Amino acid sequence: MIRRSLFVVFMWTILFLPVAYGENPDNSISVTATDFQFRPNIWTIASGQDIALSFTNNGVQEHEWVLLKQGTEVTLPFNDDDEEKVFWELETGPGATKVGIFTAPPQSGTYTIVCGKPRHIERGMTATLIVQ
Repeated sequence: MIRRSLFVVFMWTILFLPVAYGENPDNSISVTATDFQFRPNIWTIASGQDIALSFTNNGVQEHEWVLLKQGTEVTLPFNDDDEEKVFWELETGPGATKVGIFTAPPQSGTYTIVCGKPRHIERGMTATLIVQ
């Protein structure tokens, strides 16, 4: 048990301690979801790089961090018709943290992040990812 706890602390320190608020010096993003916003709500990453996303849900509802393909917009409400517009996504439940790794889009530009849960976009749960 002690060995596992030390491993978790070690991994957390390596992956998330160096992350500046909203910046990406080491190819990682840390985001906290509440009901109904992302904090921070803008990130800058390098194109084509593997990005570790730590997604913490401090809300009472499930939330998603959905990266849309460049130049796409969702229809409201977000539903199955919008799935083809998704570049990558990660979901987490209330009080939980999940870590996922994705490869940043190869094309520079501005990308939209949304929460794909019903009525969350309408309540303002959107953010921006800048790929350089």
